[in-house]
Amino acid sequence: MTRGRFRRSVALAAAAALCTVSACGGAADDTLVLEFPSWQAADESFSPWWHELITAYETEHPGVDIDFYQVPFDSFVAQQTTRFAAGDPPDVVHLPASNAVQFAARGWLAPLDEQLATTDVAQTWSPLQEQMRWGEHTYGLLLLGYGYALFYNEQLLADAGASVPTDPQQMLAAARAVSGLSDDVFGFGATTVQNSDNYTEMSAFVVGNGGAWSQPDGRITTDDPEVLEGMRQYRDLVATAPLGIQSQQRNELFFNGQIAMLIDGPFLLSEVQGAPEEVRQHLKVAAPPFPVVPGGVSNSLHVPADADPETAAAVWDLIEMASRPDWQRRYTELTAVPAPREGSVTPEALAATPELELFGQLADRAVDIFPRSPQLRRNHGRVSDAVASAAIRLIASGTPVDEAAATLRTDLEEAGDDS
Repeated sequence: MTRGRFRRSVALAAAAALCTVSACGGAADDTLVLEFPSWQAADESFSPWWHELITAYETEHPGVDIDFYQVPFDSFVAQQTTRFAAGDPPDVVHLPASNAVQFAARGWLAPLDEQLATTDVAQTWSPLQEQMRWGEHTYGLLLLGYGYALFYNEQLLADAGASVPTDPQQMLAAARAVSGLSDDVFGFGATTVQNSDNYTEMSAFVVGNGGAWSQPDGRITTDDPEVLEGMRQYRDLVATAPLGIQSQQRNELFFNGQIAMLIDGPFLLSEVQGAPEEVRQHLKVAAPPFPVVPGGVSNSLHVPADADPETAAAVWDLIEMASRPDWQRRYTELTAVPAPREGSVTPEALAATPELELFGQLADRAVDIFPRSPQLRRNHGRVSDAVASAAIRLIASGTPVDEAAATLRTDLEEAGDDS
């Protein structure tokens, strides 16, 4: 029995008991409740869109309620993995998109090919929707794909006599110049304790230089020249960053005017608005200074594989509604990041957030930083841990790049081994 069906049964039983006690008449409440855990339920940037969408959905679907609630991001994937493994998945499956294949490969998600064929998603969506495919099937709808951008403090760069960098060498020179201004400012910002963010940050340098950790045929390519160059650039830039900080601390230092540059997705822009005015006026965004635009996939919606037909249909209706042009435009307006549907950046949204033009261009050119090897894609958690460990070795121990890459190759081979 699915959780949605279970909640309906409980509601019916409770209503029947209440009627027995009070001798009431009329039909019992036959509401289907869809459980929807998410790390975005209380997020200032994304929750307004979700609440508007859910309200509209419930209006359009009388008899269906959505229980949308917050789960901390740091424990989200682990909690969902435990629930799916125990046969107790939520009804609406919201995942960090990089983990979608991991869940699909375990048989936990329903293929959505037939449903998607009734929409225009294949014709209008970001190419990064391809990350929802595993084998011969598509298992979800991508809600945000993006290209990484360079966020920078123009005043700190000017104080150091540096211009906005357009290639990695200029970025390193600017970072070193800023770090030389005083002990209180840093040229670059990065996560410098072991964390999943180490994976995304170092991978951006690797993909930005035209490299990849692996190839579709399963080959591990940590010894490719582009990969080694990306790792060197990452090591050298992070040498100008404050040590021992998480990504949120990195962001706070940037907003306080103590970090000159960092690379992140377009969603950071909404947080920039919270910086003090004397700093905020100097915080700008530009294309990343790499030959290739590294990109990522943020989050996605899915149907659990064991959902009963009524629940599965109700969840699909929510996914379909989220894909509609009006809700995609609303996503862009409320979140200040371009939704994956073509044409979602309206003139009104662009007037309110001029950076959307750049973000849209970067998303169109983005090359995903996530593994190309099927073995690594289905074991993304292990891959992330292995790359994060390699990043920390470069940051903390002074391990030579070639040595770190060789160790990482072994770790990735083990990460992709399901035996």
